[in-house]
Amino acid sequence: MPYAELPGVRLHYEEAGAGPPLVLLHGIGASRQDWEFQVPAFARRFRVITPDLRGFGQSERSGNYSVATFAGDIWALLDQLKIERFNLIGHSMGGAVALQMAVDRPQRIERLIAADTLPSFQTNTFGKRILFAYRYLMMGVFGPQRLSRAVAAKLFPEPHQQALRDRATAGGVANDRTVYLETLRQLLGWSVLEQLQKLTMPVLVVAAEHDYFPVPDAEHFAAALRDARLKIFAGMHHALPLEAPQAFNAAVLRFLSGQATGRVVKQTSEVAGP
Repeated sequence: MPYAELPGVRLHYEEAGAGPPLVLLHGIGASRQDWEFQVPAFARRFRVITPDLRGFGQSERSGNYSVATFAGDIWALLDQLKIERFNLIGHSMGGAVALQMAVDRPQRIERLIAADTLPSFQTNTFGKRILFAYRYLMMGVFGPQRLSRAVAAKLFPEPHQQALRDRATAGGVANDRTVYLETLRQLLGWSVLEQLQKLTMPVLVVAAEHDYFPVPDAEHFAAALRDARLKIFAGMHHALPLEAPQAFNAAVLRFLSGQATGRVVKQTSEVAGP
């Protein structure tokens, strides 16, 4: 398994396919394994790079766990791999890392996909405060097993999704309590709302009807961007790449190929189906 020896951390990553580079960043409590339904589809056309962020998956637990630190690790990995320009996908917290990278060095990113994420994780609403407090207390008091079971039930609530619930629970149990709590604390103050004008590359904002983040927030996010499209998946939840992989993959591949997908922001449209 490939590891990159980076400043302050040993980072695990994997590669598949050949072609233009495509980097996939996972969310909090997850790992590169959460992209297992994307890698085979994307690797037919791209050089797909899936790192485990520091402290998660098989990467080393080291240092602090801020969005800026995660972003710095990925820049160091890409420099080590001699990748100058690339496409970038981030899901949830991975979307925050992707957005941080995009405002820091926009000239290096061809196209950006922000999935189930927002440009600010500040707890400026009651709903966001409840969401963060629930996760913090569950992990702090009961630990990763109880939290992973509770999260899996919310991500995959349908009776036929038992296999996905079991998968998410098993992945969550592997989390380190200290790493998770510190990452959550660091996320609370993160925001690039005031820097969105730096994003000059095409951006696809992908949202789910029943996500933790309300659809209007995703609409406002996309509307603030210079060149954005918005795709909302009806009936879906926060773990879109796992819950609706075929539809998610198709939307991403259309966008990466330069074809229209979703809707142009500021125009009316029906909510997209899965």
